[in-house]
Amino acid sequence: MPTKLLTLSLISDITSRINSQEDLNTLLSEIMGITRDVLHTEGSSLLLYDKENDQLVFNTTSGLKEESLAHLTVPRGKGIAGMVLETLKPEIVNDAANDPRIFKAIDQKVGYVTRNLICVPMVAQGEVQGVLEAVNSLDNRDFNQTDIKILRYLSNLAAIAVKNRLLIDNLNLRANELNCLFQISQALANIQSSDEFMDLAVKTISEVLQVDRVCLNFEKIEKRGLPRSKSKGFSDQIQDEDVVGLLFNDKADWMYKGFKVIAANSPQGLQLTHKGLFQHSMILFPILKNKEWLGSLVVSDKTSRTRFDEMDIRILRTLTNQVGEAYTALQVKIQSERLKNIDRDMQVAAMIQKHSLPIIPKQYSLLEFDTYYQASREIGGDFYDMVVHGKDEVSVIIADVSGKGTPAALFMEFSKTVLQQEVSKTTSTSEALFNANQILQDKSGFLMFVTAMLVRINMTKKELTYSSAGHNLQIIYRKKHHKIQHLSGKGQPMGIGKCEFSEHTVSYMPGDLLVLYTDGVTEAMNLKEELFSEERLESVILSHINDPPEVIRQAILQKVSEFVGEAEPHDDLSLFIIRLN
Repeated sequence: MPTKLLTLSLISDITSRINSQEDLNTLLSEIMGITRDVLHTEGSSLLLYDKENDQLVFNTTSGLKEESLAHLTVPRGKGIAGMVLETLKPEIVNDAANDPRIFKAIDQKVGYVTRNLICVPMVAQGEVQGVLEAVNSLDNRDFNQTDIKILRYLSNLAAIAVKNRLLIDNLNLRANELNCLFQISQALANIQSSDEFMDLAVKTISEVLQVDRVCLNFEKIEKRGLPRSKSKGFSDQIQDEDVVGLLFNDKADWMYKGFKVIAANSPQGLQLTHKGLFQHSMILFPILKNKEWLGSLVVSDKTSRTRFDEMDIRILRTLTNQVGEAYTALQVKIQSERLKNIDRDMQVAAMIQKHSLPIIPKQYSLLEFDTYYQASREIGGDFYDMVVHGKDEVSVIIADVSGKGTPAALFMEFSKTVLQQEVSKTTSTSEALFNANQILQDKSGFLMFVTAMLVRINMTKKELTYSSAGHNLQIIYRKKHHKIQHLSGKGQPMGIGKCEFSEHTVSYMPGDLLVLYTDGVTEAMNLKEELFSEERLESVILSHINDPPEVIRQAILQKVSEFVGEAEPHDDLSLFIIRLN
């Protein structure tokens, strides 16, 4: 029988730590230890799913030969673990010696004898994360369906931990990218020479990737005072013809792939390391324009002495694209064609920003949605978002960044990433805004602020929990009383200073309507400098109150457009309409 119960306090401890900043490997190791204790087995293993190679990889083990098992792989459909990956159904083997499905190659490699085992899939939010297995019951008992239930629960916790950490890593990566791009964009606005630009680009790439050596080189440019190359950590030898030939003689084979990694033990790498250009790993990126080679970015030797991974490649690809575009813009500036280039860049930025907004479904569970965003310029600072917590609970956000144009757009992307991350980590709306405010102050350095309304909708309890960060009054229509009420809360805009945010919970009834908006709606101005006003907005809503959210949104936009007439828009405009059923 098991020697340790899967107690409520133990479950609560694991669950709380899943969303913490604790090292993932430490947490998974403890889950493996708990698996051994609860099921009373010699060992347990967690195999993560390698989607690219469609196989399982031993990640964390407990009680087994950890060093021997580390990084061993199991193909899909091979052995019990591979079969569970294939079918996503749990398996029990109580006579491993006579079961032909056992992948005996693993036992042979590590010098281990499997007597019996139990294996279940790890799935989080519909995505396969791997499998979890326990091996050899200590009291020689047969595994049963009760063990399946216990191991399934533990595998769910492990899957959520892995999934959450991947999400957090991706969000942090996105925030890092945006912060870097913002630094380059801000600096470009004040740069008076191309030397300053090259210094900034090399310095930023070196700091963001934490590498010893960076070389930025441009070839197809008009020689009008523009430097062709800038490097850090490389000797002048990197410009020698024989070295350039070693690096780029095969560029036609990889330039459209977007990068090339050179390993130190490869024939090409051995020649380059002999010349002192790198020690561990080198990566090359083309700088292209309209599929034509403009130049290259060469980066080598991470300070951690690890290889370049997928995250590094993603960041470098983004940086390379931005550096190429920025240098082209600088060249155009020197040639007195700056306005034309800026206009093009702004159009591209507007398209990127438009696609960066989330695609909100027309319906999720009992809720009906409709959204709209329009920048007053090519790009703007409003945004909306939705975070799904479960089948019966979501959070909706609408926000407005101070300022206009590129700085507001970049700060908007950064703020959206931070808010989404913090809303996903806590059930408290006030805590989410408080944590997001801390990050925006500590990490952004933008000297900008953002107002926001965060509403968490619990469809089971029919409750709205909300907090406001200096955002304008929001509208909730009560169907029972045919009356409009307002949502507001105590809290200043985020990014200004430390602040506590109040949290409120109200009930709703099926048929109620929630209208979230930015002040670009109510402060839309006509040629007489009159405002559209909250009263006009509420009047439009009441006149279409039984219509679907899409029709209500269309009616609001039509009335705003008729009111503004020929006047130029002076603020971004966003709507997020939710029918509460």
